[in-house]
Amino acid sequence: MIKRISAVKIKDYLKTIITECPKWNIGQMDENQEKAIAVYANRRQLEDSSKYKNLKSYRILPITLLLRWTKNYNKAETEANKIYELLDCSSFFIDDYNCSIECLYNGPIDLGADENNVYKFSIELNLLYRKGEK
Repeated sequence: MIKRISAVKIKDYLKTIITECPKWNIGQMDENQEKAIAVYANRRQLEDSSKYKNLKSYRILPITLLLRWTKNYNKAETEANKIYELLDCSSFFIDDYNCSIECLYNGPIDLGADENNVYKFSIELNLLYRKGEK
């Protein structure tokens, strides 16, 4: 059985490639920050598990990235799209886990502005990982 990769390790890796974000959280969003990303390891059901049948040596962790990014819609949308493009179909190592990302949908999900008029976007993805290939 493959040991589950931790959300902390995922967040720490993402911080190294998404350097524009000054504030990162796991499991909750810091509503006091105008630029922040929260990482949620969620319980979303995998849509079509049949496409993963050939990947029995991998585990799949559904992840949600919640982006809270400025009071300017254009800047927020641009940053969300940039992050989506950076992550979609990417492959990398976290420690000795071989990881790849499959972004869901056709892009980030626009969640509108919060009570402080800061725009939010959600990026839904599946993290596929296997230990011991580095």
